[in-house]
Amino acid sequence: MDELRNILCERRIYTNSCLSHAHSFGQLLLPLQGTLFIETNLHRVRLDNKHLFFLPPGDNHTFYSKDKNEFLVLDIPASLLPEQNYKNMDGGVYLPLDQRWESLRFLFLSETGAHSKPNPSLHDLFRYASRLLYNFDQPVSIQYVQNHYQEKISLEYLAALEHYNPSYYCQWFQKKTGLSPLAFIQKLRLEKAKYLLINTDFSLLRIAQEVGYEQQSSLARLFRQKEGMSASDYRKAFQR
Repeated sequence: MDELRNILCERRIYTNSCLSHAHSFGQLLLPLQGTLFIETNLHRVRLDNKHLFFLPPGDNHTFYSKDKNEFLVLDIPASLLPEQNYKNMDGGVYLPLDQRWESLRFLFLSETGAHSKPNPSLHDLFRYASRLLYNFDQPVSIQYVQNHYQEKISLEYLAALEHYNPSYYCQWFQKKTGLSPLAFIQKLRLEKAKYLLINTDFSLLRIAQEVGYEQQSSLARLFRQKEGMSASDYRKAFQR
């Protein structure tokens, strides 16, 4: 099976057959009607119209349904799910379907079936949805970085959000994410730049500015350091 490159958004119906598997992509399940039983290594839930469930890549799960059902399901490429964001989601995330998620579900429904080619609207919707997923138990400074990585962010400001001095904050951040604050920001910028290179025809300068760099040369250095190739070569290699 080809690696999933774009978000798939479609309505699905589940049967009473009890199946188990894991997949290389993430999956967001939003109920439309009926119920779905899901079991992971941490959760055993009855997914109904009051809750949603997110499965990170690689999570083995068992599922089945006992009634008439329909779910809105998003299959999300692992490339859009930074590991440092979902590594603490082992076993999945079970959340209330509040007003924000109901609004997102309505918007996602308008994009169902539009997955044969890159869909910028679907990607932007999931970016917002991912903030709700990642931030459900994230410290405030990490939430801030995820929401503002394309802006200038000072270490002092981030440390103040957690009421730490900058020196201790760097150690604390490293323990929380496995990366320094700078490396974390660079990783988020790189992931966004990769998506824009593959799925848009934006110029390299525009992409650099979209992810927070004033100069194209800054993005070029980042690609050389992290990918071992230029941004142009990355686009040629992966853009369809």
